[in-house]
Amino acid sequence: MNRDEEHSSFVSTLTGCAQRELFLTFVITMLGLFIRNLMLPWIFLGTRYDINRSAEIIIFILESHFFRKTYWLKYVGDVIFLCLPSLLAMTILSNHLIMLTTIMIVGSLVLLIFVLFEASENYSIANLKQAWTRIVEEQHRPTKFVTYFRSLTMVLVTVAILAVDFPIFPRKYAKTEKFGHSLMDVGVAAFIFQSALGSRMAKSPSSGRTLSNHSRPFYLSSTFLLFALGFVRAIVLEVIGYPQHVNEYGVHWNFFFTMAVVRVFYSILPRCYPLVLSVIFGICHQTMLKSTGLQKWILDENANQRENLLTANAEGLTSLLGYLTIFYASLAIGDFMAKTSIRVKSWIRRCFQLLIISFFLFLIQLTTEKFVDPPCRRVVNITYIFSQLTLMTFATAVCLSIQMFNVVVWCASFPQFSRGDDPFSPVSPCLSDSINRHSLLFFLISNVLTGLINLSISAHSMTSPYYSFPILLGYLILCTGSVHFLEYRKVNFVRLHSE
Repeated sequence: MNRDEEHSSFVSTLTGCAQRELFLTFVITMLGLFIRNLMLPWIFLGTRYDINRSAEIIIFILESHFFRKTYWLKYVGDVIFLCLPSLLAMTILSNHLIMLTTIMIVGSLVLLIFVLFEASENYSIANLKQAWTRIVEEQHRPTKFVTYFRSLTMVLVTVAILAVDFPIFPRKYAKTEKFGHSLMDVGVAAFIFQSALGSRMAKSPSSGRTLSNHSRPFYLSSTFLLFALGFVRAIVLEVIGYPQHVNEYGVHWNFFFTMAVVRVFYSILPRCYPLVLSVIFGICHQTMLKSTGLQKWILDENANQRENLLTANAEGLTSLLGYLTIFYASLAIGDFMAKTSIRVKSWIRRCFQLLIISFFLFLIQLTTEKFVDPPCRRVVNITYIFSQLTLMTFATAVCLSIQMFNVVVWCASFPQFSRGDDPFSPVSPCLSDSINRHSLLFFLISNVLTGLINLSISAHSMTSPYYSFPILLGYLILCTGSVHFLEYRKVNFVRLHSE
């Protein structure tokens, strides 16, 4: 067995994992964000109601003086709460997800009890009824949940792309060869979903964003950059002989090509009635897979000899219509979110509606799984489409709930959370903002570091977690620290010129 075959065999799985493990991993990651938002106001920016005005001024001066120290101390907190839970859930605690989830839920409840207790002492509980009808103003960033969703997804993907090369990463989370659920099968679908959701929310009246009318040169467009990155990646990997798992997309195809082609189709296809178009694309795609025997041919290891450019990249080309189905379904969810009223109660109601939609999608997934096929990532069949939409909609609902918690306690003037001009100032700066603003750079850094680490060491032979876990943690700190440093320079520049 040569190096490529050995690597492909190691990073693949035949069965996948239980779907509940995917949900638990996402829940653990989002609970880390929630605990972080609960704790930081006390640790760094908290002020009690019995503090006098002079003390507040002194605290403000001290915070300005120690801006650099507090900024990076918050980063340490972000790594602990936003990154470490994901890393633990995918490595040494992967077989104890229920225990880890329970611990984090109990921790969240204990913190919430302290929040309510302190609020009751200052009569803030009575303000909750008024907060329910308050208006979510533009400067309060009603689309913060999109930032949460995108950044947490990026953290999960960043951990997985390197961790999969280590034995500490369970094989059940690796990409499935034929059918099944797997954590690493979520990546592309998550990027497709958040791209569509973000584009719709950015154009909504409630986003608070002003869209520029100036068109950028084609070579600066995201589509062109994705194509360029796709070609560069394919060429570089071929030149250096980096081992590739061809069953993922094919011989030459990769993630960047899929994202770029979906954007091209979106630019030329109609943008109205996305739900109708998603249904049409899904029916056409599933019919093509089953009636022509294309799915059976792709999944048969001996059938496709990859004799030409098309057959060599059969997985990447075949899955395009499936990903386009996910994209347009995500646009429909984005339209649904963009129509939310500006009242706090309307956004809270959306949380429950998204959970209901997620449950409805889950029932459809179970039906297709029983009567059609189990989910297949390689061809993006109809069951895979519904399984990903179920998970993404659920994650969006949880992220929106976390956002609305900050909005409600700010509107109700809860201690520790009501300081500042918007609901998120007590928990800013946040690593999630840095990752969101530099998401492409963050993803590129993680890919480059993954390649360098794999070229430097034999990751799949490193069986001891005492060596592999520190490497993964250091890699994650380097990735997140790079984009957070760029944001620090920007924030510090603005702060110095505003004084």
